[in-house]
Amino acid sequence: MDNKGTALDFTPAGVLAGGGNAVVGLEAATATLRALYKPGSPKAEAAGLYIASAFDDALRVAIERSAPVSPVHVAEDVSVRDATWWGRWLAGVRDASLAVCDAYWCVPSASRNTAGNGVVRLRLATSVVEALKWSACDRFSPDESLWHRLGALYADDREAHAAALVAGDVPGVAREYVRAVAYHSAHLDQFDLETAIVLIHLIDLCLPFVSLSRTPAPHPQYVVCPESGQPPVRQSGGRDAAALYFVPWSADELLADFEAQLLAGKVPAVLGKLPADTVLAAIRYLRRQWSARPPLRLRRRYPQDADLEVARGLEQCRGVLGGSRPALVRAWKARDFSRNGLYVLASSDPSGAWPDIGELLGVHFTDGDGWQLAVVQRLRMWPDHAGLGLELLARKPMLVTVDDGQRAIDAVLCDAPQQGEAVRLILPPGALGADDTVFMKADGAVYKLHFLEAKRVESDYQLSVFQIL
Repeated sequence: MDNKGTALDFTPAGVLAGGGNAVVGLEAATATLRALYKPGSPKAEAAGLYIASAFDDALRVAIERSAPVSPVHVAEDVSVRDATWWGRWLAGVRDASLAVCDAYWCVPSASRNTAGNGVVRLRLATSVVEALKWSACDRFSPDESLWHRLGALYADDREAHAAALVAGDVPGVAREYVRAVAYHSAHLDQFDLETAIVLIHLIDLCLPFVSLSRTPAPHPQYVVCPESGQPPVRQSGGRDAAALYFVPWSADELLADFEAQLLAGKVPAVLGKLPADTVLAAIRYLRRQWSARPPLRLRRRYPQDADLEVARGLEQCRGVLGGSRPALVRAWKARDFSRNGLYVLASSDPSGAWPDIGELLGVHFTDGDGWQLAVVQRLRMWPDHAGLGLELLARKPMLVTVDDGQRAIDAVLCDAPQQGEAVRLILPPGALGADDTVFMKADGAVYKLHFLEAKRVESDYQLSVFQIL
């Protein structure tokens, strides 16, 4: 019986459609590719490059159509997709991109002859960069196996390998290598998904103006040795004949022009429907990051090897400050510290998920006294552990009660109260109105507070600043 209306579509585009659910489509595509392409499997050679490249092309279209922001379309109402859905979407994009990349490399005729067909080599290189890009967006550490693949492809490009300057304006394997270094330099793992995607579009527009040089600059820049298969590192000084030095400064004129147009109320046509406020912030960040004087760490860091107990979220933090034990046991390690921060290695988390950027943590050194409060500023994940950069909010936080005349709200005071000074309070989000004058009960005393600003608003807490009247 001919029933075209209910016929299943098993093409790559049909699989990625997911019956109208982008996440389902991404996960189905990954499962299909993993089943077809396994190292040493005759299925991989039989499927060949044709199926892998068809999924590759369809995946790019599916990502563009379902992304939260895009130059060519306006995303659905944010209320339709919550943070959990977008987390699954990003994981799906990352997994599918890596599955496409691995599929190419499972085809013996392609992976064993990286110096062969230029079109095939370009597809392999592009797939590696896409996998690196989406892994970074999902806060994963740079994958050395991917950098090794990209380095091998670049090394086989004899013309680029011998050049004194590798420009990002000519399509090819060398341009893909430049693109990978440019993404790496932007620290995509430090941003929310929307901002990371905006940064990606800006970097793509800037590619004709960035390059890799054999000659180092007199100021800090990213350096990479393709033969080593290692990710780029930022350094200053020294010269290595095998190294390539990232040169992004010529892109500043383009970025400055974009910034001027946005400040004048105009959105450059090439930025399309991207949100103007996010674009402006991303441009300013990229200009700083790619300047001759990039941001450097201001506080000296000191090595440390100390055991930590950790509480997650406002409710758990209030609990441990009140004397309760953490509901879930986390035994993590502090590896270094500065005046206002910690770098922590986390071996596992009983909740099954790592803390994300912006999350509030309670931190207790097992050989010390009391709990401190911190917020996650950086997260990078490896297969069996994670690294977290924490900003300390309060070394001696105090449980207090804030009363607006209608109700009492449990809060955490970050600073010692002094008449006329500003203090920071951690409250449930939206607990107080913006113009409220409130009373705070702390340590047996009552203080009158005037709201100044909400410094940070996250899903389960708000960091607000008040002046003591």
